[in-house]
Amino acid sequence: MNKWAKDGRYDCHFLCICILGDASAMSLAKQFSSEMRLTHCVNGFIDNDEDMPTYGQLGCKGFIVLDENHGVVNASTSVFMQVKDLAFGHVEALLDAVCAKQPLPKVCPGEYMVLDMPPREAPELKGSQGICVKVDGPNVHFGFMSGPMRGRAMALPASMVSKLGAGGGGGGGASGACADGNCGDGSSGEGKCGPNAGGAMPGSCAPGAACDGRGACLDAKFVDSCLDLVSVKVPSMDDEHADCAAALRALVEQQKRPSLEAALRCLAEHFEHEEALFEEFGFGAHANANLSAAKSHAEEHRRILDKVRGWLAEDAGQKAVPAQVVRELLQDFHEHTIRYDSQYAEPLSAKGAK
Repeated sequence: MNKWAKDGRYDCHFLCICILGDASAMSLAKQFSSEMRLTHCVNGFIDNDEDMPTYGQLGCKGFIVLDENHGVVNASTSVFMQVKDLAFGHVEALLDAVCAKQPLPKVCPGEYMVLDMPPREAPELKGSQGICVKVDGPNVHFGFMSGPMRGRAMALPASMVSKLGAGGGGGGGASGACADGNCGDGSSGEGKCGPNAGGAMPGSCAPGAACDGRGACLDAKFVDSCLDLVSVKVPSMDDEHADCAAALRALVEQQKRPSLEAALRCLAEHFEHEEALFEEFGFGAHANANLSAAKSHAEEHRRILDKVRGWLAEDAGQKAVPAQVVRELLQDFHEHTIRYDSQYAEPLSAKGAK
């Protein structure tokens, strides 16, 4: 957001508002401004209940985009933790249209889609669910998130697809490859996939890295960076984070179904303990559920667990776990600790949580 404001590409204002609704709001806004280096956008806070918004959600659930008359263009853009950088592409596509006073795109990057009209040579793909990874003129690049085309993208006329779950942010959580836009791109035209769609590019894997033939690699540097976790200043949670990291490292080394199941159990137990801690010490509670940090945190727990369960159900007959699946889980866990768990470090440690 700060980059958008600095670039001057858009004739609009970018606001980041801390909505704690109490006296601590100002200090948190200052902390956030310092950590995120918010030097060009407006950074503010609300320190009382009377001024709290009546709609919306926390920033982790997407941006709210308004037009020049303050009418709502999109109440909740795509969620970063679900679609990674495609979430920013969603915002940019909307701003490009709004600032140019043009109609909004039918589909934006980061939005979930359904393939309504498959190519003639692949009728079995009708009804497939995917994600928009790119908009190229009249075409959208449809990234398949499941099935035989999982991890690949197909260029299609926008008229052949529809958004999954009308409204902000798309449908449900992403559960497969292409969810973060890292999928092989097919050729343009009537939805035909190029010969290298989803394939690994030559030399894309580091020496000694485990690759799955689709460009997903598990080199030591990537794994170590994902499992290098910061302390959350609550000893029991730090210990459980270390247990989860150990389970995930075992998954990296083995890439077998039992190790994925073991990682799932470890994560589920940790998430349950973490949420119990929130309730015990009153972290993130809010009368408006959409503005509750505890609720959004728990929802992110469920998203990660459901994603793993979806992989296990989809590949029930497979003993090996693709590198792409392992890679996504490592990224999800690492980003969760950075973007979510770090938020409770100071409040819970100050209350004596052990």
